[in-house]
Amino acid sequence: MTRDTDVGGGVRREKRSSRRSKSVQLAVVPLLAAAFLSGCGGEQETAYCVDENNRVTDNSHCDRGNDPGFFWFFGAPGLARGSIAGPGERINSTDKAALARRGGFGSSARSGGVGRPTGRTIGGRFSGGG
Repeated sequence: MTRDTDVGGGVRREKRSSRRSKSVQLAVVPLLAAAFLSGCGGEQETAYCVDENNRVTDNSHCDRGNDPGFFWFFGAPGLARGSIAGPGERINSTDKAALARRGGFGSSARSGGVGRPTGRTIGGRFSGGG
């Protein structure tokens, strides 16, 4: 904000500083930080064995790697056996090269069960790489 001041025949412009409370400004900082951090996070990606219709099955069907009718589906956690997988990446369980390029399953690779964490993070503001 500026103000004009008469100084002996001339006009001088002065800049007036705003005197707002710093406590109000400082209170906003933690809120902004929390909002930023919540946008960075995401869910842990999970690999599910699915059939040709994207229906979740036991991991053992894909672990065998010899039936082209089963696929590894990569998506959000929370699917149960028999549920239909939604949007996500799908790789044929017999395509070892594509699975290797994708990065495998990290330290959680075990046979059987339903779903397995891949060690990657999906969703949120910054995803991939976990």
